[in-house]
Amino acid sequence: MLLKIIIGLGVMLMLAGFGAAGIQYWQGLPDQGGVVAEASDPGAEPVEEDAATAKPKQTWLVSPTGGLVRRDDVLTYLAQERFVPSRTVAITRVVALQDLLVAGEKLPEQPYLQVLADIRAPMAATGACAVLLEELVADCAVQSARVVEDSVDLLAGTVRIRVELVFRLKPDAEELPDLSARAFSTDIVDLTFDAGTEGAGTVGDLLLSTVRAAQTACKAQKRTEACRVMRMDVTWEGDGAGTAQAVIGSLARLPKGMYPAPPLD
Repeated sequence: MLLKIIIGLGVMLMLAGFGAAGIQYWQGLPDQGGVVAEASDPGAEPVEEDAATAKPKQTWLVSPTGGLVRRDDVLTYLAQERFVPSRTVAITRVVALQDLLVAGEKLPEQPYLQVLADIRAPMAATGACAVLLEELVADCAVQSARVVEDSVDLLAGTVRIRVELVFRLKPDAEELPDLSARAFSTDIVDLTFDAGTEGAGTVGDLLLSTVRAAQTACKAQKRTEACRVMRMDVTWEGDGAGTAQAVIGSLARLPKGMYPAPPLD
């Protein structure tokens, strides 16, 4: 009798152990995602999974030759909801040293001119974000402002300052197309201004012209989708003269027979 009780207790413990192991197994199965339906009812309508278990958005892009696009370019193009270090507007401009002074100040001795310019370099960014907010961006901030090394010109009384702004684009009216069936590529828009160029009176004019040229280039693309301004670089020499470059990115359908392979990591 005692032996039967011991055997019975052993069987119960084994069943309990197998039951616990089974529960742990089912709990450990990966979420399959996608559309699911109850197996007990073959005719049941599919049920979409909720947002908490939705498949994450694609975070990689392929080039027209099938290679993976650099991570910085992917972030610059896709991560529109936040600032990223590589989505910038760089402005290099010649500034009069006198313009870096506040009321009542005088220029320091020669050895301290660059120090003064470094301290006041953010002043060179004044008004730049306002220009971008007019037509292109949803938000803008100064990322850095510094003097170009050895650029203090004592005879001219000037210094060169480089400012970098980061920005977020205004939301697109339409959602991005299927990224897994598209190739990503970039194009460059170049501008040159001289003293006789109409509408190039200030660095702000040059910046606005660069924005509009980039937008025009996007609209002119006939076989691409979701064209976005990725970065701009403006150099202002003063007196209406300067150069600018804008990089725009867009998507195009993959050629027939090409199928992208997502990165292994």
